[in-house]
Amino acid sequence: MNLAELLLNQIDDPALSRLERAQLRCELAREMERDGDFEAARESMGELWQRVGERPCLDELDEVTRGLVLLRAGSLTGWIGVARQLKGAQEIAKDLITESISIFKKLAETDKMAEARIDLALCYWREGAFDEARVHLRDLLKLDDLQGEQRARALLNSAEVERAAMRHHEALAILTEAVPLFEASADSALKGKFHNTRALVLRNLGEAEHRQDYIDRALEEYTAASFYLEKAGHKRFRARVENNLGFLFFTLNRFSEAHTHLDCARRLFSSLKESGSVAQVDDTRAQVFLEQKCYSDAEKIARSAVRALEQGDEQAPLAEALTTLGAALARLGQVEAAKRALERAVQTAQQAGDRERACIAAIVMTEELGEHLSRGETMALYLRADEMFADLQHPKILGRLRKTARRLLDKECAPLSQAKLSGFVYVTEEISSLLNRAHRLAQTNHSVLITGEPGTGKEVLARLIHEWSGRAGKLVAINCASTTEMPFDSMLFGHRRGSFAGAGEDQQGAAHKADGGTLFLDEIAGLSLSSQTKLLRLIEHGEIHTIGEPLPERADVRVVATTSRDLKQEVARESFLAELLYRLQTFNLEIPPLRVRAADIEALTEHFVKEASYEHGKRVEFTPEAMEAIKRMPLRGNARELRSVVGHAVLNAEEGARVTAEEIELIALRASTEQGSVWEDFSLKEEVLRLEERYIELALKETKGRVSHAAKLLGFKHHESLSSLIATKHPHLAQARMPRTPRKRSIIRKEFQKTKGSPSDSGSI
Repeated sequence: MNLAELLLNQIDDPALSRLERAQLRCELAREMERDGDFEAARESMGELWQRVGERPCLDELDEVTRGLVLLRAGSLTGWIGVARQLKGAQEIAKDLITESISIFKKLAETDKMAEARIDLALCYWREGAFDEARVHLRDLLKLDDLQGEQRARALLNSAEVERAAMRHHEALAILTEAVPLFEASADSALKGKFHNTRALVLRNLGEAEHRQDYIDRALEEYTAASFYLEKAGHKRFRARVENNLGFLFFTLNRFSEAHTHLDCARRLFSSLKESGSVAQVDDTRAQVFLEQKCYSDAEKIARSAVRALEQGDEQAPLAEALTTLGAALARLGQVEAAKRALERAVQTAQQAGDRERACIAAIVMTEELGEHLSRGETMALYLRADEMFADLQHPKILGRLRKTARRLLDKECAPLSQAKLSGFVYVTEEISSLLNRAHRLAQTNHSVLITGEPGTGKEVLARLIHEWSGRAGKLVAINCASTTEMPFDSMLFGHRRGSFAGAGEDQQGAAHKADGGTLFLDEIAGLSLSSQTKLLRLIEHGEIHTIGEPLPERADVRVVATTSRDLKQEVARESFLAELLYRLQTFNLEIPPLRVRAADIEALTEHFVKEASYEHGKRVEFTPEAMEAIKRMPLRGNARELRSVVGHAVLNAEEGARVTAEEIELIALRASTEQGSVWEDFSLKEEVLRLEERYIELALKETKGRVSHAAKLLGFKHHESLSSLIATKHPHLAQARMPRTPRKRSIIRKEFQKTKGSPSDSGSI
């Protein structure tokens, strides 16, 4: 005799009080609910609660029992609402469970309150309100006294929430944490549910990351789930496992096996009179028929599934069925009907908070109806999809959508100008060729190394390569020069809580965040040899080994690295791995320094002048001499330094002013004092001589060549000092002097010269 039969016999005892019988009814209903027999559980509540939507009868019950009755009525309302597809059932369930939580909290019944909060989180999960479900479960798991079965249930439901939210890595981490609890459990039904959820997560990760080992493990988990659920006599969850197996074999193109498992699932759900679950099986079968090109059968079954799911509160399965129906209608040439179904699928998924299903509906719309969409509709779809991309973990789906949207945009939209497309300001053929090569490389999945001096635009080019690639994921940047070994490993690969000192919580690494996208490693020469080894493994094998995880994970990450150092010299110094250099330099893009591209200096200067003038609200021009002065600068900081010089000049200039060469030279001289590295290998002595020469020339011009007047203008006490300076350091300025006027000599001086026999006086002024 099992526990349910024993409780039934006890309830029939006429000697029981109303309170004792109510407590036994709640215990029996809980046991039947755990076995998945929800209708029998409802009937076992007897006079306390007879149907969904009806308020339980709480007369003559103490507070604890009132809470138990409310909890059982609420939990069963949620489950029966799903099974029968009853509108509003989840809201009713939440109200009843919340009322029970208030009672248990007042009575300090922590175990019962924990059970109620787990059931409340399930209601939110069914509605697609994943954030609310997550909050309740996380708060529960922080409690130290939550142990055993309750903790196992909370962890399992947390994993289900993350799986439904398409956060598969988080779900797998939670399930891994829960393994010891489920291994120790004697509850076969609970064990079966655990293995079923883990199989679903592994299947999803296997599809997303092309991991056959995950698919194989998923099959093993389904086998374990079937074993435990059959042992527990849990027909409902056995049916779910059969449906899940049917979907898995469908994804493997093993259609005959898929139909066999779907037949079994439908038979079991039909015997339980669960119209919602039958509809979900039908939707899976319709997807199989679509793949088999049986479009009429797919449309008929998908339409039936949509009609059934419309009766309930579960929005995510309805969105999926609408997507299947839309695809089938499109294949049958019913364009308008397909469009309506797919638009409704996107809206339904978004209302449920299920961004990934919304993305899937959008991708089906672009793939199936691309030639029937207007330019405006295509653009709206692209922008909506781009907004939904954030933080999703299914690179295959996201890549599919983005490539489709880009292809449609390329057909519909006029090509962008080269300047807008590149993000570079340039006129030289050298940069044009470089960008064309970068554009070709962007279409591949190869790693790229960008070299060049600081300020040449390496990061700009890296971001363009990502943009041109059409990769669905994000670009995630790390500055390697500013990291130490452990922080870099943690930043790149992530870590699990407690994996090293200071690891207080799980952290997702940059490689995970860049999955399906681009990992940008700035100044890669700054990495330690240990970190270089791990990076090499990521590039060669696509493996991410999170700190604290026993096994590596697969990732689709494209690496773009930059450096301003000579990596061959670093290899010779044994500070950079030769193997990593070989992998990176196969596709090397070298950006030449700005000082060898005079035409680009002028184009960039004009661009920066406009930019700075707009920023400071001034109209400022640069004289041709100022432009030449800029071209003479060493510009060791390249475009970054040029932007700074132009910005300072505009900031200091008056409204409508014309910036002169002298002002540029003074700004450059001041910058050289503040930032000596910019003027490395540059002679300050020569620069001073050049400025000195320039001011003497201006003074002579102002005084019409009169050296004595020029000396006063320049601050010399004696004009002989200026004459000496011109003669010794700037002899070519002698021609700018006023021609000398010979003096008449006195008779006495003539006689004196004859007497001494001295050479004639030079008559220097």
